[in-house]
Amino acid sequence: MTKAIAGLEIRSGAFLIDKYEEEMQNRTTIHLDKAIEIKDKILSEYSDLLEHPKKKHFIEILNGLNKDTINAINFRRPSWYATDRLSELSLLFKDLKEHITIVQKRDYLSITPKVEDIKVVYKWTEKFNVPHYYFQVFFDKSYGISFKNILSLVADPEKEGEYYEISKDIKNQNKTTIKINTRKTTQVAYKIIEPEHNSVRREMGRGRLLFYVTFEKGTAYLDIHSLKSLLNIEDF
Repeated sequence: MTKAIAGLEIRSGAFLIDKYEEEMQNRTTIHLDKAIEIKDKILSEYSDLLEHPKKKHFIEILNGLNKDTINAINFRRPSWYATDRLSELSLLFKDLKEHITIVQKRDYLSITPKVEDIKVVYKWTEKFNVPHYYFQVFFDKSYGISFKNILSLVADPEKEGEYYEISKDIKNQNKTTIKINTRKTTQVAYKIIEPEHNSVRREMGRGRLLFYVTFEKGTAYLDIHSLKSLLNIEDF
């Protein structure tokens, strides 16, 4: 370890991030537009029903709903059935809530260190005095972030939501995971030529068959300046 300049943890992601970003942006735009449309309909056609003292707070919520605030909007969907118009209004609030929920869903791919690993990596960096980095490799681009920066992010609650979120990962035994927005990390590969892939059939003992995929070739075009800057090795 005396000669090491960095410790790297590299993970792969089975996504084309450009296509993912495009679809997520389209999804957000569609549901944002629908939410605004429903908001305007409620205010123009049902505002009289919301003048009741127990319903008036919904007017403030609706007036405050726009593309800049939608991620912070939260309300309990009302259930009103006393009249036909109240039932219609309840259904509109139901639809509005559904569109807002979709807009508020995480729309970015992430670098995902597990919370339980943070202490281990910290001890490793302290023991060997070697910086540690996380890299996420997609099928068209790659991103990286320093462990030091990860600690800085999670220590700042104001960045939660935009820069990262913390949640239990169902795909990883419900372990608590920090999901860091790749848009807030450093892009280190700007283009990747996908490898060739072939299926392989292998016969094991007792006639058992094993099938798997092999990869050959493939090229990643690195942004050397960004990579050296991230690793703090400008002088190398």
